[in-house]
Amino acid sequence: MQLSETQLSILKLIDLHQEISRKELAARTGLSQAAVTNITKELIEQKYILAKGERSSSGPGRKEVLLQSNPERFQYLGIDIGGYRVRFAISDNNLNVLHYLDTPMAEYKDEPDKLAALVRRIHAFLQEREVTPGSLDAIGIGVTGIVNADLTHILNIPNVNKWDDLPIVAELQAAFGCPVFLEEGGRTMALAEKLVGKAKEVDNFIVVHFGKGIVAGLMINDQILRGASNVGGLLGHITVDEKGPRCMCGNYGCLEMYGPFQIIDERYEDKGGAYANLLEAYEKQDKTALDYCIEAGNAIGIALSNVVNLFNPRYIYVGGHLFESLPLVLDEMKRTIRMRANRFANIILNVEKNSFGDREGIYGALILAKSKLIF
Repeated sequence: MQLSETQLSILKLIDLHQEISRKELAARTGLSQAAVTNITKELIEQKYILAKGERSSSGPGRKEVLLQSNPERFQYLGIDIGGYRVRFAISDNNLNVLHYLDTPMAEYKDEPDKLAALVRRIHAFLQEREVTPGSLDAIGIGVTGIVNADLTHILNIPNVNKWDDLPIVAELQAAFGCPVFLEEGGRTMALAEKLVGKAKEVDNFIVVHFGKGIVAGLMINDQILRGASNVGGLLGHITVDEKGPRCMCGNYGCLEMYGPFQIIDERYEDKGGAYANLLEAYEKQDKTALDYCIEAGNAIGIALSNVVNLFNPRYIYVGGHLFESLPLVLDEMKRTIRMRANRFANIILNVEKNSFGDREGIYGALILAKSKLIF
């Protein structure tokens, strides 16, 4: 794609605002309206954007033409690989999801070649939806695990065997003939919030997702936190009780041993609760179930208050099955953060639900594909 930096900045602004006038583009970029007119004309000719829609301007009787991204210019495949689920989605250039599939990670358990099995599943998904591989312009992959610093290999996925040191970018590029981009899942969620979600105008925020696992992404001073070894942001392995149960990582009392939904569910069942499962017990206000929810919310709040004290974010965006099913956990998490985080950090801190609910990860993968391809 041979676009200049100025063309890319204009394209990004149009994409960010969904619809915007040439006058507004000139004001935001500092370019003259004549320059903006010439640049947007070229982008229209190359089918990157559309001149579609009008609104009244400040001048009498005049209307401003609104520019929008062309939804048909590109098509993306997003892949969200977690410890328990693998999700696929195809979107247009405006990130409208056209096709979606949610599959269990267990499908790959007995496959000796994980990447070959993944490629076959993608081909089947495309065939079922009558999408030709050649129509894909880019693939974005988010992984709930560790990826290498070059963003080419999956190094490890917790709770899953034999997903270690896999050259997924090269394999999928060879199989589908388009650019492939890899990133840790929490960071793709942070990208989703920053580029098309609630955090468009926010420079410091955290995204946390609690389901069967824990995923977190941190955007600090408008930059994704990576760390020296590309493993920054491992919220699940912050110690919340050094005398707690041993984690699979070898340490004791990690948040992973308190926060995920299935951990709370297992603890309730092991206790021999009066109801068949945690959700039923919660709905009946069973004291044992409520106690475990409060304990989990407290543990999450301890971990996040440490992060708040270190990085001073303005927002924490939360999502996942845990918070949707057990809102008491969210309430206790908020209470603990307010109690433990520095009072000056608390003044500006807001805790909100994320922009895409349980699909934050798959939107992150799609946005990764688009942002890397175009910007």
